[in-house]
Amino acid sequence: MRYAVLLVVAVAACSAGEASKSDSGASAAGTVVTPAEFSSAKNYVGIRYDSLPAKFTFVSGSLIPVTPGSNTVGFDLDLVRTPRGQMVWLDSIVAVSQRGRPTRIVRAELRVPPLARDERLVMSSCSTDGKLDPRVVAIVVTSQSATVDSTRQLTAIRQAWRANGASGQFDVIPVTGIVCDEPGSA
Repeated sequence: MRYAVLLVVAVAACSAGEASKSDSGASAAGTVVTPAEFSSAKNYVGIRYDSLPAKFTFVSGSLIPVTPGSNTVGFDLDLVRTPRGQMVWLDSIVAVSQRGRPTRIVRAELRVPPLARDERLVMSSCSTDGKLDPRVVAIVVTSQSATVDSTRQLTAIRQAWRANGASGQFDVIPVTGIVCDEPGSA
């Protein structure tokens, strides 16, 4: 009997080690905070929520499939106006509440830098080296002089990041090889 218990513990420990190598995803519980604590937080990573407090505004978002072509969603990218400025959050979707709203945990946050008149923030519609990468967020140039091909793809990329749920950050990535679909063109 003692050996069976040890075996279960060993298997569980090995499984936990494998999970920690990938995105934190739905495995972590997140921290539930009051609306006042949410509004005054210096860092939103780790906060669990089903609706945003009054001082926050959802601007836009996109769902990220678990695997390419999958109908199962594990994450989303949200553009949110916060008391600390406009931000992009990578959220894991962990449950659906009784009200039908998904419960989310903020896994990574990116403060959106000031955009020039000819720039636009694009989420989840960029390809890297010809392959769609829904975790990429980019600042694209949209002026008449910027390169826009006949399929309405933007190739003048000023800055790009990839959401990294494991580290709780948006990693800066090279802009070479990134092409973004113009929002609303699909």
